[in-house]
Amino acid sequence: MTLPQRLGRRTFLLGAAGLAASLVWRSVGSWPFLGASPSRSERLATFLKHEESARSLGREYLRAVPAEASPELLTVRVAEGLPGGLGTIDTVSDGRLRELLLAATAGDFRDLRTVELRGWVLARTEARLCALAALEAVSVPA
Repeated sequence: MTLPQRLGRRTFLLGAAGLAASLVWRSVGSWPFLGASPSRSERLATFLKHEESARSLGREYLRAVPAEASPELLTVRVAEGLPGGLGTIDTVSDGRLRELLLAATAGDFRDLRTVELRGWVLARTEARLCALAALEAVSVPA
């Protein structure tokens, strides 16, 4: 394999432009206005391990509390239990958000903010996350 002795100006500029475009796309590709980032409600709905069970309990919660059958409202309600509110959902890492959601759930149990669904006693935060999962599953096109 022989390497070219000299890199032409045009080749260099095209290569540099391609590299720059690649780096710019990587850095802005996840900006919310480009549609690549999940919404707050979508992000919250992903923190449950057993998705189908969560959706089932979420549907029960929505039947019991139909006034909260909105992803936006549920997101606000969950965020009320987080330090920093809605902004926290946008700014913290997944690991930190998981910790904060667990703390909010523990606080719900401590303060008796619970709901019984199908014989299960869930923290209000946990039930709302399940409801988000149920709503997100409905809103995803098949």
